Amino acid sequence: MNKQLPIIVKFTVKKEKLDFFKSELFKILEPTREEDGCIRYDLHQDIENPNILMFYEVWETVSAWKAHDLQQHIVDFKRVTEGCTERIDFNKLILL
Repeated sequence: MNKQLPIIVKFTVKKEKLDFFKSELFKILEPTREEDGCIRYDLHQDIENPNILMFYEVWETVSAWKAHDLQQHIVDFKRVTEGCTERIDFNKLILL
């Protein structure tokens, strides 16, 4: 059984906050990709609704993903972007 954890994180961003929010997302890309257990960390923007941004992430283990939330760059990101989103959805996936 594959223990990897693919995740989709979908941000629905307030229109007036989009440019700021995107700039903050770009700041966390490389530090996250360098984290232990990070296999993939890709940022996408919806073609039809540019206010929807998504991460497709793959982590070696659930514990690596949980440790990601405790990293300083993620803590800082959450602090500075508070109030920028209308909604955040998480989908934890399994490979079929």
